[in-house]
Amino acid sequence: MSKLLSRSLKKSIIYAGIVLACSIPVYFIIINELWKYEMAEHNIILTEKAAREDSFLIIGTITALTVLFFVFLLAGLVLLNRRISRKLWQPFYDSLARIKNFDLNRQQSVQFDDTDIAEFAELNGHLHKLISGSVSAYNQQKEFADNASHELQTPLAIVQSKLDLLLQSQSLTDEQYHIIEDAHKALTRVGRINKNLLLLTRIDNSQYMEEEQLDLSFLLEKTITLFNQFAEAKQIIIHRDIDQSVAIKANKELLEILINNLLNNAIRHSAADKIIDVKLSSSQLSFTNAGAESLNRDQLFKRFSTASSGTPGTGLGLALVKQIADRYGWSIRYAYEQNKHVFLLNF
Repeated sequence: MSKLLSRSLKKSIIYAGIVLACSIPVYFIIINELWKYEMAEHNIILTEKAAREDSFLIIGTITALTVLFFVFLLAGLVLLNRRISRKLWQPFYDSLARIKNFDLNRQQSVQFDDTDIAEFAELNGHLHKLISGSVSAYNQQKEFADNASHELQTPLAIVQSKLDLLLQSQSLTDEQYHIIEDAHKALTRVGRINKNLLLLTRIDNSQYMEEEQLDLSFLLEKTITLFNQFAEAKQIIIHRDIDQSVAIKANKELLEILINNLLNNAIRHSAADKIIDVKLSSSQLSFTNAGAESLNRDQLFKRFSTASSGTPGTGLGLALVKQIADRYGWSIRYAYEQNKHVFLLNF
């Protein structure tokens, strides 16, 4: 792939080269005819060898001078074209750089520099309109998700408590019990989705501003202990390789959510009777677990996406991990190596 400027310049050079190549035989023919004409007009008689040598000398000299001046002319045109084009296209590259740095999640507006080139001014105007529309739509969507999630909390809790009461009823038949139990499971899933949506919205709205120096090693050990029962139920063993007293500055609640989601994800996508490796160094945290096939990398960190059809979740756990990592400038990466899922968090 070549740049637009290089492409136009390349074609100009090729065209100039063709013109130069075509001009050499034309020079030869014209000068040769002129030479013969002058010789005949002045009755100058030369031997065939001397005439040929003089003719080649004159034609060669003129051709060499033409090529030399042509090269100077071409070099000048190239330099001039580069300088003018760079200045001419500068507004375009400025706009491109601003669009590259644009991040919808940061809610930043994009201001394009004024330009006296009509085409670029029109392009900047349309880009500004497009970005403003996207930011507005994003804000409306986020506000709706925030309000809907908040309003749903109470009715969900009421319905769940009513179902709990019904499940404890002695008069239920087996069929009624199973129907209510299924409804209870579905409602529990909806509750988890609603809770995660609320968390995402609160992170977007910067409601977790408080940060403190945290002992990540301690938090990780504590989380593994809490999840051990869940892992043992699947006969999974969690191996730890944790450096002590690794400190990190973050919001405690968000850091706990990040660790919980990564460990929960490792257990959920691990086969029974397998091992999960958790490693922590001064700059990296990794979770490694066995898996039959790679997760869907393109959908892995997107909201409401399914990383694996075998063990579907709410579709928000890893989106939360990515959101938290982005907030603190950390990187989260997934790899599938030697039949193992590896999640790497660099901080």
